[in-house]
Amino acid sequence: MVILSPEDRELGSILKLIYLHGAFITAGLSLFTAAGIVSIISLFRSRMKFKMLFAIEKTAVIFWVAATIIGDVTSVFAWGGINPGEPRFAATIIISLLSVGVYFISTSIEDPKLISLLGIGLSMAVWAIMGSAGKILHPDDPFGASEPSIRTFFFLISLAFLAASVLTVRWIKKMET
Repeated sequence: MVILSPEDRELGSILKLIYLHGAFITAGLSLFTAAGIVSIISLFRSRMKFKMLFAIEKTAVIFWVAATIIGDVTSVFAWGGINPGEPRFAATIIISLLSVGVYFISTSIEDPKLISLLGIGLSMAVWAIMGSAGKILHPDDPFGASEPSIRTFFFLISLAFLAASVLTVRWIKKMET
């Protein structure tokens, strides 16, 4: 679908990388939100098995790290390099490191309440970090200001990535059962 997507007049084929980056970010944020919701539910269940939460967290890490790498490559092509002062760059790196750490801690401990609280904290931290990250080069709404065909393709690509993230969670959960 990305290959068939329209290009931008200014960015050309770099827009295809931006589609990928944006779709991975959208799926990653959705996965972190789902991890928070499952973590909240797990606080109120006495015999909670955390296979689903761990599968969601692992998938979120995979998608987020992929988004970070693709975003860095896109920055090189679009802006001539990675700007370490770009708040969105720092935010994606911090979330990548934080999410990997929380996943490894959660999967190595046996305290259900702590596992739940870590999942809730991760979800809240992701949204707080992204919500407070300013922008220097990163546009405010890169697809909202684009022409309708570009917005439509981004929406469809994001839907495909959301579906892929759900399938990945299911596959990881099944593999770890």
